[in-house]
Amino acid sequence: MQTSIHERRLCRVVLLAALAAHATLGYAARVGGEQAPSPAAVQALAQQPAQAQADESASLRQGTITALDPKGTRLQVQGIWLEIVDGKTVAIRNGRAIGAESLKVGETIRFTVAPGSTEAASLRLIYAP
Repeated sequence: MQTSIHERRLCRVVLLAALAAHATLGYAARVGGEQAPSPAAVQALAQQPAQAQADESASLRQGTITALDPKGTRLQVQGIWLEIVDGKTVAIRNGRAIGAESLKVGETIRFTVAPGSTEAASLRLIYAP
């Protein structure tokens, strides 16, 4: 008995549909019997470029000053450089305004970042103990 061209095409379509459905089934395999690595064994992620670090929020944060720019225009907190802008950044210690030059490396501060900072985030407020 001869089959028509249409019947052969229909058989091919049905066969391809069955193969595609079978291929989409997920197979899971357990590799070895080891536990997941400890958090200390996992390497930290690489630091993101400055554009990805731009922060739009003004929430209060805390960090340790790791470096200061000799010009007094920037400080580094936890590896991220933050701009000190004259007339816009306010530094406070014990309830009194202080100059940014009195900040020291290793000092823990609380700070806010100005919204809309693009290249390097600019500081709005710094609380030093």
